[in-house]
Amino acid sequence: MKKSLIALLLLSALGAVACSSDVKGPITASNTTAGSEGNTSGGTTTGGSGTPAGAASNGLYSLNLSNDNTILIEGSEVTINVQVARGDGHTRQINLAVEGQTQADVADLSWQFSDTQLTGAENSANLTFAMNIGPLPIQRQNRTLRILGTDGNSQTIVAVLNLEIAPTPRADVYLLVGQSNMVGFSEDFAKASDPGEPDAPNNRIQQLNVSGNGVENFSTRASFINENEIAVPGQLLTVALDPLHDGYDNRIEGKEGQRIGLGLSFAKRALNDTQSTIYLVPAAWSNTGFCRRDRADYEGELGWNARATTNPALSGTLLHDRAIARANLALRETGGILRGILWHQGEADSDNMDCALLYEQNIRSLVASLRTNINQDARGAIARGANANVPFVLGTMSKGPPYDFQPEPKQIVDGVHRNIQNIVPHSAFVDADNLVPPAYPCGEGDCIHFGSTSLREMGSSYYDFLRRAAGL
Repeated sequence: MKKSLIALLLLSALGAVACSSDVKGPITASNTTAGSEGNTSGGTTTGGSGTPAGAASNGLYSLNLSNDNTILIEGSEVTINVQVARGDGHTRQINLAVEGQTQADVADLSWQFSDTQLTGAENSANLTFAMNIGPLPIQRQNRTLRILGTDGNSQTIVAVLNLEIAPTPRADVYLLVGQSNMVGFSEDFAKASDPGEPDAPNNRIQQLNVSGNGVENFSTRASFINENEIAVPGQLLTVALDPLHDGYDNRIEGKEGQRIGLGLSFAKRALNDTQSTIYLVPAAWSNTGFCRRDRADYEGELGWNARATTNPALSGTLLHDRAIARANLALRETGGILRGILWHQGEADSDNMDCALLYEQNIRSLVASLRTNINQDARGAIARGANANVPFVLGTMSKGPPYDFQPEPKQIVDGVHRNIQNIVPHSAFVDADNLVPPAYPCGEGDCIHFGSTSLREMGSSYYDFLRRAAGL
């Protein structure tokens, strides 16, 4: 009786050992060299002695990667080969899959196998990873991916791939549009551009070398879209210098103007988050809007409307058209990516109730047209269209006295500014209400214009809110 009981206990123990070998938890490849010691933790077995880096085996079949450390450049593809080595007699179908070590490891990443199901006669498949260029620049980053192989019966095996994401080398292009506060009507002699000063040039910040605003450079309607007139032929790109809307003067290797705008401080703030060169495209013009202005030049056609209109209160499309032409020229010359549209305007539409009531509709149409009609860049069709994620940022108008009082038309325009994120997708506004004297002196003329201290602060804020508009 005792002998029978002992025999039964021995058979039960052996059965338990045998069953333990059928557990279907994953076996993960080691990232160490062959011959390193294996270990077990949390039900996942690391490949042990004899298992090469990037490979895993469960004794029935093994999974090997042609390269377990590779680089994917944003906007391109990279392919590795996944190889299966079967043990004698193993003919079951092996299914392949990919997962991230964390959810962040697969964010914005896509992949495709040439074959996700390997029959008994097949022993390899190509795995291609891709990552589209996003709305804003990225930094270098490392992703850990798990390549899984299972035959539905034995343990799943996992080969680990270390994927380095490299940002696109393409330039970052930003379009600057609006009226005088985007042009930069700071106080006279405000520019501080010596080395180490806030307005000093930076070689990583360039600009389209635009022709200065005025009838001397834009004598006809056609000149607003003529490439030989919207920028300086033979020297289309230069280092960015204030005033951005003035052309570069080779005689002095710089610019005579001593006022600044917000564009350069915006770009300096943006440098922290990109490895590319930044190109600014100045396209603003003072005393302009959607509303027809009382001015002798261009017979009321100098405006920002996206489409021609018969409404006598509204202006024309010349500045809208020129902005698109300048953006297209900059994208072509730099091979860059349109990363955002910066707008500061509103004053010219705030003294006419008819214009103020149309402001929401007009700014929606303007942004939709710019996003749609500026030529495609390396982001492709996904980055064009009225609702495309090309961030749009604007700033509120000055409240420096006497402009702290707002008549009804100006209140309407101001309300549109503050509600822009509900009017235009992927947009945000910079609140400039606190940029008033005495801490923030006014600009040229009076406080309708921001001074240099305000403009530098606004430029930095524009970038922070541009990231918010892009969803970051």
